[in-house]
Amino acid sequence: MSGKKRFFSSHAKSSAALISLGIHAVLIVVALSFVAVTVITKEEQAFEAKPVNRPKMQLKKLQVPVNIKKKQTKKPKLRKRIVVQPKMNKNMPDIKMPEITGVKGGIGGGVGDGLGGSGGLGFSMPEIEIFGIKGKGEKVFLILDTGNSMLVDEMGGIPAYTIIKEELIRIVESLPATALINVAVFRGNDVQTVFPKMAPANAANAQKVKAWLEPLNSSANAAKSGRYGTRTLGPGGTKMREDLRVGPFAKPVKSGGSVYGGKSGGRDWYSAVMLAHKQQADTIFLLTNTWGHQDVAVNTAMDIDEWIETTSAGKKWAANVEKASKLLAEENKQRKAKGQPPKVLSGGRWALIHEYFPGTQQPPRPQYYRFQPKEFIEAFNLVRAKYQDESNTLTSRLGNRRKKMDYSFNVVQFVQNDGKARQQDAANFKKLTSLADGEYQTVAGLEEIQNYATASAQ
Repeated sequence: MSGKKRFFSSHAKSSAALISLGIHAVLIVVALSFVAVTVITKEEQAFEAKPVNRPKMQLKKLQVPVNIKKKQTKKPKLRKRIVVQPKMNKNMPDIKMPEITGVKGGIGGGVGDGLGGSGGLGFSMPEIEIFGIKGKGEKVFLILDTGNSMLVDEMGGIPAYTIIKEELIRIVESLPATALINVAVFRGNDVQTVFPKMAPANAANAQKVKAWLEPLNSSANAAKSGRYGTRTLGPGGTKMREDLRVGPFAKPVKSGGSVYGGKSGGRDWYSAVMLAHKQQADTIFLLTNTWGHQDVAVNTAMDIDEWIETTSAGKKWAANVEKASKLLAEENKQRKAKGQPPKVLSGGRWALIHEYFPGTQQPPRPQYYRFQPKEFIEAFNLVRAKYQDESNTLTSRLGNRRKKMDYSFNVVQFVQNDGKARQQDAANFKKLTSLADGEYQTVAGLEEIQNYATASAQ
């Protein structure tokens, strides 16, 4: 025991140092453990924003009404007849354009009467719309059928025809003076134009067109006198006397004795349209109600007079024609007493039989060759090429940018109230206008004609 005390006494300082060192080591370990635990277990702080009261916007109701009806596929009847751009002063002085070397007639001649014929300014391209068909050109040729088929009751009679005629007058009056215009009317092979050649659509010439067309088939005059057709035209006008049957239409016809006198094809509207092409019109509108007799007899048939004299059926047919004529005269006498325009039948003796004695045996008919639309195109182009000159070539290049041709041929066909056009007529007109870079439209009866006129007046 005494030995142990001596050992601690002699090593007292060393023991104290060891003890102190041990205590510090323990403290360091404890401190490090505390820091590690603190770092590992420390949680991330979560930040919570204070709630903010924001005002809510009230949705407003849509103020513009929206039409959600399904689109109608039927063509509207009310369309504006004509839109002309630009509108220029019609009272232009008669001036002459200077001659340009290498170009016959300068650039279309003059602005006054010197513009007649195939010339043109090359920069006036009015846009027009006639009974739903739009056209654009600087040389406009309008053709109106005056045949009996346009005047029958089922078409609206003379009152409907008067509206059609008035629409054409408005179109001419609305054209700019720099445009060229001509108007033709026809009945069978009788073709008349208001001007001998294309003329500027100035105020003076528009007045000439009005004075020429206004008396034509006027309801009041027809009701009073019973007269209608080309013989009711106003002052002026030029009768077409040339034969423009070319190409397929110029082939000689050796057959004869047909009920139509053995005449060859190229009748009705054909001659008037060919005259428009001769005058180098770039926009042509034909207003008619039938394709007509665009055909030629290819064999013979008994002459109608011989048939009437030698057969019992012919004698009965002739007797019924006479009876029907009296019935029509009596009906028109009653109409005249009431102040109404006369009843008009289309087709002469055949129309009388069809109206009053439809069961009567008809006269013999030969076989016919029906001219096709492509043959009309051939004839159109032959005439245009024959009468085209350098000034017209320049005009076409400056003012006409058509893809297919340098002209368009458009047809408005007026049909009866039921809206049905003869199937073959419609097919021919559709094909022909398509080939001629134009459009085709039907207008049915008086009501639809009035609708177009009302729309154009608005």
